[in-house]
Amino acid sequence: ARCTKRWPAERMPFGESTPFILIARCHVKQDCLAAYLEAAEVADKAVKESEPGMLHHTFDQDPTDPLAFTWSEVYKDDASLLFHLTNPPLVKFVEQHGEMGDDFSVEIYGTIAPATKEACDALPFPVKYFDTKFGYSRVA
Repeated sequence: ARCTKRWPAERMPFGESTPFILIARCHVKQDCLAAYLEAAEVADKAVKESEPGMLHHTFDQDPTDPLAFTWSEVYKDDASLLFHLTNPPLVKFVEQHGEMGDDFSVEIYGTIAPATKEACDALPFPVKYFDTKFGYSRVA
């Protein structure tokens, strides 16, 4: 028997006003590690002070590659991400990554609005979207 039943759209209450997770994977040039860590810490502190919509923001080191890191981020909503993308400390860090890093990519877990995806698609690195099919979030 073929499965032709469609998943009802009303089961997906996620969108531009709901929380989501962003994972940014970066790799640092060998001779730039100390300077990169300093720049990342400055960016982290500035984001904490200036972005109330950033609910979780950590910089995590890969257990097998000392030059690979992951920014783990939880956003309150799309507006919080759009602010983050234009926040001067973040813009500065992205520029610094261009000098000290050799790889950067982003994954977004959760449904965001088409306009937010369009803004992300204009970024100078790849972004992959994982839209929510169902579930819940207690992040508020």
